Amino acid sequence: MSPTKPLLAAVIAAIVLAADAPTALAQAKFPSKPIRLLVPFAPGGGVDVVARIVGQKISEQTGQPVLVESKPGAGGALAVNELMRADPDGNTLLATTSSHATLPVLGKLPWHPSNDFTPVAAIYSTMFVIATNKASTALFHNLTEFLAYARANPGKISWGSSGIAGPQHLGGMQFIKVSGIDMVHVPYRGNAPMLQALLQNDVQLTFDTPTLSMPHIQDGKLAALAVTGERRMPKMPEVPTVKEAAKLDYTTDIWIFVLGPKGIPEPVLTALNKEFITALDDKSVRERLTGFGLEVTEGRDNTAANLKKHIDDFAMTYGKLIAEQGIKAE
Repeated sequence: MSPTKPLLAAVIAAIVLAADAPTALAQAKFPSKPIRLLVPFAPGGGVDVVARIVGQKISEQTGQPVLVESKPGAGGALAVNELMRADPDGNTLLATTSSHATLPVLGKLPWHPSNDFTPVAAIYSTMFVIATNKASTALFHNLTEFLAYARANPGKISWGSSGIAGPQHLGGMQFIKVSGIDMVHVPYRGNAPMLQALLQNDVQLTFDTPTLSMPHIQDGKLAALAVTGERRMPKMPEVPTVKEAAKLDYTTDIWIFVLGPKGIPEPVLTALNKEFITALDDKSVRERLTGFGLEVTEGRDNTAANLKKHIDDFAMTYGKLIAEQGIKAE
């Protein structure tokens, strides 16, 4: 054997290893530093609560802190802008709602809700509970009585939402359109202050996720008139759907999901998606979320492609509603 052959083999091996180095680096253990999870709503709201539950589990899985940061303002655009400035390394993420899809329409913002981000994973979907307070039950006890009262008293019912063009606002506006009633909209800076206003009778109605409202419904401080899903909510089987209670062609729900900046490398995206699926499959996490009345996204359906489709479909449906109703950004 020629003495030059071992040397040649060593050189070739070194070249191959060098060529594989970027792939090896990309597949290195992720994450290697804390993850920032931005939330575009005030602390204490449903998204914030769930982000902390799931974030804590991911922290346990990875050994890295998940830092949940509330960044409310401009209907969610402030948090989105911060996400867009972040490095696409997977260490800065955004937990948000379906209303992210309508921000460009609402504020004439120069980005696409899915194409200019990296869809990572869905966390849950939920229908709304149409809830009223104890004081208002003297006027109406169910959805049929509420609609009769609202039609006989246009403009006398105030209803609260978590903010202009947020999921509650859009769901409520769609309900008003379908039912033909007239109510006064009062926007708040998040679910928690909206719920407090309902409890104090500053507003008489909300379209809320069950995360925060269900305990007050269970203790009698609030009353559920209907739910907005295609079927009844398993945690409140006695509450009818809008279709059942009022024979209206109306359903709506929202997703809560996680996005990253555009350009996250595929191995990092795969790792992130896996961490969220693993966290959501954990029995204790799943029991806490379903205990709020939420439908946790199944792992087999929890793909970036499915999430992108939901964002694009929501943008088409509710972008049209925003244009029709002349909804303006705050």
